[in-house]
Amino acid sequence: MTANFEKVDHREAERLVAKIFEARGATAADARLVAQMLVKADLMGLHSHGMLRVPQYVKDIEKGRIVPGAEVAIEESSPTSVLLDGNWNFGQVGGSRAAAAAIDKAVKMGTGSAALRRCCHVGRLGAFVEQAARKNCVAIACAGAAGEGHWVAPFGGCEGRLGTNPLAFGAPTEDRPIVVDFATSSLPEGKVRFLRETGQALPDMTLVDEQGRYSTNPADLYASDGSAAGAILPFGGPLGYKSYGISLMVQVLSSLLGPPAWADNNEYTGSNNLFFLALHIDSFLSVELFCKELQQMSEYVVSSVSAVDSDGVKLPGQLEFDTMEDRLHNGIPLSVDLWSELRVLEKEISGEV
Repeated sequence: MTANFEKVDHREAERLVAKIFEARGATAADARLVAQMLVKADLMGLHSHGMLRVPQYVKDIEKGRIVPGAEVAIEESSPTSVLLDGNWNFGQVGGSRAAAAAIDKAVKMGTGSAALRRCCHVGRLGAFVEQAARKNCVAIACAGAAGEGHWVAPFGGCEGRLGTNPLAFGAPTEDRPIVVDFATSSLPEGKVRFLRETGQALPDMTLVDEQGRYSTNPADLYASDGSAAGAILPFGGPLGYKSYGISLMVQVLSSLLGPPAWADNNEYTGSNNLFFLALHIDSFLSVELFCKELQQMSEYVVSSVSAVDSDGVKLPGQLEFDTMEDRLHNGIPLSVDLWSELRVLEKEISGEV
């Protein structure tokens, strides 16, 4: 840790963030949910989806892009599927309710799915599949962007045409759930922003500037108004056509199953579209047997001899859960500038600034 960071207690961080959002129109329950999900991302070391987003969300509230307290409404429902309208509430609120609706149908019918529209930034996608895993479901979640947020160039191109289009999987075990959560781009836009704001360089071959040249400077992604100038590349370097294909299918699932919501200049522009699928394990085999078999499978996988310069095989999500355990006790290393900015937002509530 450098002098540019300080340790922040997660409980104080949740209190402060919830206070900021409740003062700006969120219900107490919604403010607490969003705060907990942002802080948990920081606890897990996923700073691109953590408290870094608070100033962005506050600005979006001021612009009317986020509507705190709006009802997340069910538009259509069948025995195994549901379409929800987030009504521009926080994405974490809409996403959590969509996941809960799909999980409820899966528990009753074996399979449940949900599509969500008119939803703001959903945050860490893995949170929703973890939500399902803790209800004895295996789950898949996909998110795409309508119009805005197309930061990613398709393989072979240098202009943004896709979102970072994350994909997540979750499954319960006898201990921690297995959670796979990744952007189909070489890195999420929030990570580019985090590296820019903390003065760090990008990995090689992850971004091109507005002339289409490789760049390690995070600032080259952005125009002066904050929109895209350069583009993030699909992950995989010369094999990026594979992640590009996955990204395109994520966009199909998230943005075409339900009212089409991928293009610009329509009522969904700016929406994070979500598709969520939950499979209740008891419909296939007993949860106890599933967890036992998955435990044995996991032990077999991680028993592989370590590669050179490796500290061994880890299960997906293991590093994040280990990081969270440490930070729950020892605090979250947070940018001093960001923590100061959050304190200013808190003071604005009482008119101190």
